Amino acid sequence: MKKHIYILMLFLLCFAFAKAQSEKAALEERKAEIQNEINQFDRLLKNVRKEEKTMVLLVETIDKKISRTQEIINITNKQANTLTRNIKANLVQIKKLEVEIKALKAEYAEMIVKAYKSKNDQSRLMFLLSSEDFLQAYKRVQYLQSYANYRKKQADEILLKSTAIADKNEELESEKKEKSRVLDLNQRQRAALKTDKVEQVDLLAVVKANEKKYAADIKEKSRERNKIDSELRALIAADIKASNKGKTGAVANKFFLTPEAKLLANNFISNKGKLPWPVEEGFVSRRYGKQPHPVVRSLTIDSNGLRMQSPEGAKVRSIFEGKVIRITKSKYGILAVHIRHGNYTSIYDNLKLVSVETGDTVRTKDIIGEIFTSNSGETELKFVLMQDTETVDPAQWIARK
Repeated sequence: MKKHIYILMLFLLCFAFAKAQSEKAALEERKAEIQNEINQFDRLLKNVRKEEKTMVLLVETIDKKISRTQEIINITNKQANTLTRNIKANLVQIKKLEVEIKALKAEYAEMIVKAYKSKNDQSRLMFLLSSEDFLQAYKRVQYLQSYANYRKKQADEILLKSTAIADKNEELESEKKEKSRVLDLNQRQRAALKTDKVEQVDLLAVVKANEKKYAADIKEKSRERNKIDSELRALIAADIKASNKGKTGAVANKFFLTPEAKLLANNFISNKGKLPWPVEEGFVSRRYGKQPHPVVRSLTIDSNGLRMQSPEGAKVRSIFEGKVIRITKSKYGILAVHIRHGNYTSIYDNLKLVSVETGDTVRTKDIIGEIFTSNSGETELKFVLMQDTETVDPAQWIARK
């Protein structure tokens, strides 16, 4: 029964240790992900010049950086608290083991003294010969053997607990160093947060002073986006009309799919939430749908896709296999590539170069172009995803970073 209890306790300790290690690894992984995002924000803030037309972007970016920095601080606080608990638990365990070893050593010393007093062979022989009968002599032999075994067991247990103390002390030193490292990172992040908040206040002051002008500019850009959205829907509607022409069973505003196109669409759907990002490195600066403007809160904006900030010279890649059905060029020379995946269309806008042609078949992650970088240093991809004539949220389709 006691053996089963020990096994159960050992299992629970192993389970608790494995869980703690898993949580620690998860926190470290999340911390690395956030730090990577912060590094991207830093590069953008460094490369994008503080000009009037990019001021709103800079405010949005520093807001995101502050949010991520606070998240890292929260993680390091959690790590430090966990390490503090572990250190306390180890100190308790070490103290307990030291008490147990002291008791074992005292008992062992007493046994050694007794053994020394009766160590000569004559004493043992007299102990056996003084037996009243054979059965008592046999039992005395068993007793001597048990006594010797118990002494060995006590010595082994002292050694085992001494090793356990050494291991615990080593673990304790390791956790103290880890806690020192985590607290150091925490302090550096707090200092960075303080600096960013000062810059945030300065940027917001500039925006606030020119809020009417920024609001007018945002409304103008909103009208431009609505116009582009209408043109985009008209192009897709024309594509649908052409695909449905003369087809039995065709449905209005829905692509008529051949068996091959239907298979491609089904494969696309089955990869929802797992599709690669259209840029290898970057972050979302504008999400999909209606939302308050991140800076001029009195305004509501409606985004038909995702805006992604990337390093200068960033390449764009297809999120899935498909066919290039259109390459458009704006009056400013900005390019956009449309790729069809059954009844889904992925659109990659604000490119300065394209490396595909209309009619090309592309595979997942094939390079299709390079993002345009403005004079102020902004490198932004406008990424739209459509199901037939309706836009959908690309964030629900691409993998979470």
